[in-house]
Amino acid sequence: MTFQHLQLTGPHGSPYVLGQRIEVYDGTTLIGRVQSVTVSAERDEVRLENFLTTDFADFRARALPKLVLAEVVSFIAERYPSVHAIGIELSRDIEGYEGREATLASARADILQSIGTDGVRISPKPHAGQAGHFAVTGVWRYDKASVAALGAVLEAQRAAYRERMGAESPVPPRPTLRQLLRKDR
Repeated sequence: MTFQHLQLTGPHGSPYVLGQRIEVYDGTTLIGRVQSVTVSAERDEVRLENFLTTDFADFRARALPKLVLAEVVSFIAERYPSVHAIGIELSRDIEGYEGREATLASARADILQSIGTDGVRISPKPHAGQAGHFAVTGVWRYDKASVAALGAVLEAQRAAYRERMGAESPVPPRPTLRQLLRKDR
């Protein structure tokens, strides 16, 4: 992976082995995880499920879900050339979306479509005690159009992330004239 801030690893920061969960770090901070990575017997297809984050409120506020999803798909596509299809399921409940689950499902479908995922479907996923829970699924195939879509999203999301992180980094105050004059004495 070439993006300077995010690093994808296996469990607990170990080198990644296909089939293990994927952990996403920003420097030393764990910001997300793909809990379930299932590899086909032929090792040419992968299914990603159970995307989790360690502090979802901060994660969402920084608008990283699309970047992290694109980074994970890119990571697998680049690192494992035998994988030609990546199935993705986004279905985790998010606190605070009660009554707006369909809006969340639609946003997830848009994210999958933006990276070149085919066959995006929104399906009810019954969940004990929660009405309106949806699973959004699709398959990202390694082809020219999907690679181009993924590349465009990565470029845009990486630039936005760098901009957001730069805005969050406090700029040291410039010295006042009085401070500068003291240094010359």
